[in-house]
Amino acid sequence: MTDSAAALRLAEAKSFVGLHARHMGLRTRRVQDTLRRITALDGEQPGSWLAEWTRPAEEQLRRGHHQAAADHYNLARFPCADTAAKRRAEQLAAQSMLGLLRTRRHGRRQTLVHEGREVTFLFGPGRRRSAPLVVMMGGIVSLKEQWGSLLAAVPRAGCAVAVADFPGVGENGVPYSRTAGRVFSALIDAVAGDCDAGRTLVVAPSFAGHLALKQAPDDPRIKGVVTVGAPLQEFFVDPHIRAAMPRITRAALEHTCGLPPERLDAQLAELALSHDELADLDLPVHYLASLRDEIIPTTEWRRAAALNPRWRVHAFDDVHGSPRHVTRIRAMILGDILAHAGRRHTARTLGTLQAIRPLHAVGPLIRPRPARTGHAS
Repeated sequence: MTDSAAALRLAEAKSFVGLHARHMGLRTRRVQDTLRRITALDGEQPGSWLAEWTRPAEEQLRRGHHQAAADHYNLARFPCADTAAKRRAEQLAAQSMLGLLRTRRHGRRQTLVHEGREVTFLFGPGRRRSAPLVVMMGGIVSLKEQWGSLLAAVPRAGCAVAVADFPGVGENGVPYSRTAGRVFSALIDAVAGDCDAGRTLVVAPSFAGHLALKQAPDDPRIKGVVTVGAPLQEFFVDPHIRAAMPRITRAALEHTCGLPPERLDAQLAELALSHDELADLDLPVHYLASLRDEIIPTTEWRRAAALNPRWRVHAFDDVHGSPRHVTRIRAMILGDILAHAGRRHTARTLGTLQAIRPLHAVGPLIRPRPARTGHAS
């Protein structure tokens, strides 16, 4: 790799990691101080990405700050655990979260076997066994430990919660493929005795949203999907869009699919959701979009919303993941969880306080088809 290519990859990594740091609640100044010390994306030497994120992780662990330690180890293996040292950081993130679970006792680790592969996830039981379920799955570059705070927050809102890694990431041994979404049903099965799994809301940002939308028609227990910037169709089939994706995204996709670079594009082309699949999806979908998304074209969600009247879209004037609107996105997702728990009045009040309204800046590209009937909801 040339020096210029390596510098570009490092610049991309520094740019993209800001979104995840904000979602983790890490202080901006400390994140920027760490990024300034990083001069290489690869290697384990001082100044490398791994070394400079591992140092604050170890410091947080010594202080007994398990969540902060897990967050920093998460960033140390960003964007994917493609070396032995980064896999070790991934393991240390999981161990740090286990320390948090033992200390606060508001959740547990569980492991299921799906299609011969182990999937370890975090589970926070609701305050009652009749509580509906929320399944949370992150995207291709983040670990489930990033969402550890949900183990306490979601039960307080009235639901049980299962938090899992994306296929091919962390402790999810299932590779990313067109059928990988079946792991959502496996997760629901695994906790069905501890909650009302027949009422499940899936919260799945980015590529996890794609899998959730693929699996939802096959599992009537899934009553709704909330996603942030999910690819649907064009991302997978348009060669120009694929060619323009950031190197960080491509590297993470190669890792999650378990494929060499030359085979990735053919695999992605098989993942696209068809027009009929989008139009026939008979459950509520809340899609949080970004108007300046550098990965997902805006035509993805505009076309889907035009095809299916059950889609509700909020579009922010921001880049992928809307990092400048994290607080509002959290409020929207919390509102969806509260509504799923039956606390609709509280959800409406939260929406009013946040001045949350759908933002549809551009009219539909396709005339909506009539709503279909007779499908499982």
